[in-house]
Amino acid sequence: MTARRMDDLERLIDYLAGECAREEAVEIRARLETDADFRALHDNVAHTASAIRLMPAPATPEGLAARTVSLIQQRQRVEALIAREEATRPTSGPMFSLRELAAVAAVLLMLATIFVPSIRQAHRVAQVNECAANVGQIGSAMLSFANDHNDQLPGVDGDSARWLPSGDEPAVSNSSALFKLVRSGYASPVVFQCPAVGGQSFAVQAGFLDFPAGEYIHYSYQHALGPGAPSRVTLRSVAESMAILADSTPLFANGRFRPADLTASASQNHDRTGQNVLYVSGQVRWASEPDVGINGDNIFLADGVSEYRGTEIPAGQTDTFLLPNYSPSNQ
Repeated sequence: MTARRMDDLERLIDYLAGECAREEAVEIRARLETDADFRALHDNVAHTASAIRLMPAPATPEGLAARTVSLIQQRQRVEALIAREEATRPTSGPMFSLRELAAVAAVLLMLATIFVPSIRQAHRVAQVNECAANVGQIGSAMLSFANDHNDQLPGVDGDSARWLPSGDEPAVSNSSALFKLVRSGYASPVVFQCPAVGGQSFAVQAGFLDFPAGEYIHYSYQHALGPGAPSRVTLRSVAESMAILADSTPLFANGRFRPADLTASASQNHDRTGQNVLYVSGQVRWASEPDVGINGDNIFLADGVSEYRGTEIPAGQTDTFLLPNYSPSNQ
């Protein structure tokens, strides 16, 4: 492995462990958008981390060996200091021994080494659970909407079939279907933001037909443009296995298709470790892979399609095809 590759690997390990500085994290996310090789290395590291987390025994914290060696070296330096201090310390007068203080400090350092990574992992798990709660609230809002609209789930008004802009051809964002839940009071704007991504909410104003920008919605919804809007009636028999919404699709960003991510296994919302998936029944399940639709359907792809120009549609009523969380009207 080259020195550059090793450096990339170490940076990605720190990034996925939440141990890199904010500025470096921003730089890494920007590079993931443009560097396919770097993104592939990121996915391999994330998949490995996911596999480790599934092991029955707790995983060894990243860098524990190196930190242990560092602690030993620090202890050796402290021992040398103690020896010099004891050789020159007056024999009279009560005081705490440096040796005793050093022993306490060593224990505290070791506890921090062991438990800080566990705390970070607990924080990530909490974010996944908060995200699942958001997705569940969106599902409840959808069902309430369907009850009031002849079993029709939210769809995009109009006949436009383009959901990605192309040159001078504008697009209609699929997110405007979900915005109906906000506009009609079925759901708060806050639940459309994944806690792992973060962000701020916005005030809904008269005349709004969609979310103001992509930063306000972090979930991808089933293709709902034109007459193809999903119906709870036609999907009732497959409600338990038909995925209809999930953490943002990895295939599109800033109104553009990313061919390098055709084999991506997970949303970027949770550092590509998985996604929360909502089914027509209202159930929410965590999935580390995208093949969780009907009969192993990839929820991010239209069946049989590998090139996207922004007008593709699902292969059928039971083909889950989650569109970009938000599409700008023009590039």
